[in-house]
Parts: sequence; structure tokens; C-alpha cells
Amino acid sequence: MIAILAFGFWAVGQESDEEEVIGGLAFVDEVQVTVVNIDVFVRDRAGKVVTGLTKDDFVLKQDGQERNLTHFAAYTQEVIAEIMRRRELEPTPVLTTPPTEEEAETPSPQDDEIADLAARIQPVHLVLYVDNENIRQFDRNRVLTQVRGFLREIMQPHVQVMVVSAERSVRIAQPFTNDPKEVAEALRGLRRLTGARSNRDTQRGRLIHDFHAMEDKRAAGESDQMQREAIDLESRIRNYGEEITMELGYSIAAVREITTALAGLPGRKIFVHVSSGLPMVAARDLLAWYQDIFQRGSILPMLARFDKGRLYDQLASTANAQGVTFYMIDASGVSGTAGASAEYTRPVDPVAASIYIVNHHQPLQLIAERTGGRAVIDTNDVTEGLEELRDDLFTYYSLGYTISASGTDKIHSIKVDLPNHPDYKLVYRRTFVEKSLESSVQDTVVSGLMLDIDANQMGLQIEAGASRPADDDRWILPVEIRFPIDSVALLPEGDEYVGRVELFLSNRNLEGKQSDVQRRNFEIRMPPEDYDTRRHETYVAELQLLMEEGTHKVVVGLLDPITRQSSYTSLTRAVPGR
Repeated sequence: MIAILAFGFWAVGQESDEEEVIGGLAFVDEVQVTVVNIDVFVRDRAGKVVTGLTKDDFVLKQDGQERNLTHFAAYTQEVIAEIMRRRELEPTPVLTTPPTEEEAETPSPQDDEIADLAARIQPVHLVLYVDNENIRQFDRNRVLTQVRGFLREIMQPHVQVMVVSAERSVRIAQPFTNDPKEVAEALRGLRRLTGARSNRDTQRGRLIHDFHAMEDKRAAGESDQMQREAIDLESRIRNYGEEITMELGYSIAAVREITTALAGLPGRKIFVHVSSGLPMVAARDLLAWYQDIFQRGSILPMLARFDKGRLYDQLASTANAQGVTFYMIDASGVSGTAGASAEYTRPVDPVAASIYIVNHHQPLQLIAERTGGRAVIDTNDVTEGLEELRDDLFTYYSLGYTISASGTDKIHSIKVDLPNHPDYKLVYRRTFVEKSLESSVQDTVVSGLMLDIDANQMGLQIEAGASRPADDDRWILPVEIRFPIDSVALLPEGDEYVGRVELFLSNRNLEGKQSDVQRRNFEIRMPPEDYDTRRHETYVAELQLLMEEGTHKVVVGLLDPITRQSSYTSLTRAVPGR
């Protein structure tokens, strides 16, 4: 973890009576107007992708008020391929017949349209997240075989893929890459991992074995013996549910961690979550079965305690805040998770089996629907679901409208309709989170803790000195943060020119412990007549960081609110133990 113990600055000069802004990089967003883009996927009643719609077909409302669409684009796989070809990111096809001189000089009627689409095509960052704490090894390896072909197919120049696995903590198996070979190698490495799901299945199998024994005793009229054993069985179900609840907390926290890390990335952000299902209420099926046999009200508090719907709501809200769309894949197959196991030979109670399946599908459907994605469930072959995801990546409508930036963080509701096509199904994000400039910079700093951020136009630098002991298990790391004075805009204020800059800083160690973002404001003052002589000097901020022993990545963001420019840099440093 990290704390700022001291914060000192080297400042320059004073005095002046000039009136114009001096210094700073180019001004951006002088009129603070935000363009909101909503991606909409349209299918007909048969599930076929619908193309050929125009801007006039759509009606979009924000917070119940209809908005004028100022931007509209219809993308298809063919259009994107043509854009990539024209950007020379793909080889130009060889013409069998050379064009005539007149043909070479005459632009295609679609050139203007393609140019407009190319200017607005967004990069795609796709995270493949294999939840090893909530997936069976056989399910995982079967589905990853199908996923490998899908990823190879979508790896176009504007698509970057990251492979992540979760084993109590996040492990990035492959950082963002556009190389299919690197992704394939990472997937092969995941096949060797094991998780906790097999142990939980064994526990559940033993409990089901005891339920069968109870049903035999009920059939034999041994009700007295059953009542004596009911308390022990209830206790074991409680322990089983509490273990699932604890591990689920770790899993959802890991997913939220990666989701938050994506916040500062540009373009479309897709999160493909692969599991053998996630429980909405831990042990819900066993509690229902227990209630059917014993008719005891003692299970009601457990049902409330094991209900983790709030966790999933929070995850969906986090995803919407960061602009991340979730595609949830259940790798367990067609109703295959309800109870078939070598641990017991008789079928699970049909009501309990049904509850198990619905209970493990509900969170997947909730998260996908809330974030504008899809849930692939109840199928042994996820290829069709992956094809829908491929269609969503390359065939969609981008609806844009402008809002006057409020300068604060606000959540807006979104509703899109096709009045002339009520039978079409629309999938899109139902909320838009408007962010202040400061929140956007903070998001990028958090992203930089796990991803590489290449945005340093202000020439920001960070250097660390030798660490020294602070107490039994923490160390002080002195850090200097530097930037050129002429990268900051200075405004007249009395007899001085003043520049105010905001600094954002956070860190993460190799074990995944991450600090909150620290934020500080500071200013530069000088007489305007000194600017020409001092503009090439460097401003230095000195910090004392309190850190635990280990290897840390420290990320710094710098914001000039006047020009609305930001800059980022980082360092990785081992803090030695005693």
C-alpha cells in the first residue's frame, strides 16, 4: 500500500502585469461539449443481424428526454475490413485488371462514407477472463478450445486481446496483444491450472448423498431419526454456503479490479467472463430441498445471508461506470451442472436441480443485460454465442449525441427504440456515466497500474531514491516528480502569472495490493518577464511514499485544468526488506 508522508515543491519566481496566457500545450475542448456514443446491436425475431437501418430509424432518449443524433455510423465486417485495408494495416488486394486512368482519378461513391467511418472507428480492447475459482477443469478446457478459434478470427488490427485468470487473485496470463500466437500460448498455459470448484462439487455431492439417505428414511417412516440428524445437516449446509459466499467475494472483487483497470483505455471495452456459472444465492438448491424435507423456518436467515445479488449489481454498476460490456459464458453445458456426479448414483431432486441451474444462470444474465452484452448459457457448444459476439464487434450502429459537460460525475439513463420496427431486438448499454476531467485522469492512473499507458505529452518524469525503514514492516521511498515549466499554462493573477496543476498517484505490488489514488494540487508562480529565461527549467515535486516491502509499480498522472491536458508516467521499484 502507499501513503504520501510529505509533499514539497521547488517553485519559481514572482511579479508581473501582463494579461495574456503564457506557456502550456495546445488548448483542447475549449467549449466543454461531450459527444456520447451508444453502440446498438439489432437482430430480427429469428436472431439474424439487421443491417441497412438509417439515423432516422432510431429514437434515443437520455433521462427520458429525446436527443438529437448528431453522429451516426453503421458498421459491418465488410466496412471495417475496407477501413483496415485503406489504413494499410492489411495488405491491399491485388487487382486482376489494372484500372484505367479515368478510373484511377475518380473516387468511389463510397469514399466519403468510408472516410467518415474510418475517422470514428474505435479500437477494441477485449479481456478473456477465465474464472478458475468457479469453473470445472473439464468445462474450461472444452470451452477454451472453442474460444481459441474465435479469438484467432477476430484479431484484426484494431482489436487487442488480454488473457486473465483468477485464482484468489488476478493473474494476467497475456497482456494486451494483437498477436494470435501469443494469445494461443496463454490459453494453452491455462489448461494446466486447477481451481476450487472441484472441491465444492465434492462437498455438494456428499450433502446430496445425505439428502438421499434422508429421503429413504422418510419413505421408511423413520421420522424421529430424521429430526435428530436434521440439525447436523443444516449446519453442514451453512458451512458449505458460507465457504461459497467467501470465495465468491474474492472472485467478484477480482473481476471488479480488472474492470476498473480498463477505465482509462480508449474505445470499446469487452469483458468475456468464462465460468461454470455463478450462484445468485449460495446453496439455494440445497436449502430448498432441506425445506421440502423438514419444513423448518431456520433456513430463511441463511437465504438472506447467502443472497449475493448486491455484489452483482455493484459489478454491473462498476462496468457501466467504466464503459465495459460483459459477455458471460457458462461452460457447464446443457443442464449438466445440476447434479450428475460420481459422488452419488441417484438423480438430484428435480426441483432442486432446476433451482440450481436457474440460480447459477441468473447472475450471468443480469450482468450481461445491465452492461449491454450477452449471456451464453445452457449449451455444450458456445460457438454460436461467440459468433454473436463476433457480430457485435463488427456489425453495429453507433449513435452519437452531444451534451454540455457538467464538470461532475453523473449517471444518465439511456433508452433506444426503433418505432417502425417494434419486432426487432435491441441490445445496448442502459446507462451512461458522465465523468469529470479529474475522474477521467484518475481512471487512467488506475489503468496504468496493470496496463501500459502511452500518453506523456507534458514530459512528466518520476525518479525514486533509496528507501529507508519506517517501522517493522513498512518503508519510506523518496520520489521526485518532474515536468517542464513550459508544458503548463500560466494565467495573470495580480502581479504574477500562476499555473495550477493537479497530481494523481497510486501504486500496486506484485501480490495485487493496490492503494487508493492520492490527489494533490500545487501551483507555479513567476513574474511574466522571467518566463523566457525559465521556461526550459524543470518543476520538481518531492514526495515521501510509505510502502510495504516488495516490488511496486507507481503510476503518476498530471493534469493542467486550464488546457485540459494530462500526462502519465510510471516506475517499478523493489522496496527492500531488512
